[in-house]
Amino acid sequence: MITEHQHLAFPANPIHLASILTGKTVRYKNSKNRSSITEDGVRTFKIVDVEDVFTSQNSGTKCVTVSVKDIDDAGSLKYRTLHVGGIQSVA
Repeated sequence: MITEHQHLAFPANPIHLASILTGKTVRYKNSKNRSSITEDGVRTFKIVDVEDVFTSQNSGTKCVTVSVKDIDDAGSLKYRTLHVGGIQSVA
């Protein structure tokens, strides 16, 4: 388990990154938008599948498009684009 107190060094290779995240539960800090589900903006997602790994043209940050079970919202299935830098822990 990688915790928020450790430096999260994700691999540059998109296939390896997708492999690390698929099937894992992640804590994600949404730095830009407030969450309607949690007050602190920290969300918990179970990543079902990684659809895409890309670099945002707007911000230059690495992102993943994922299908997730939203643990904070009764496990509902959703699609999300997450900034890799916002992932605080992987278990």
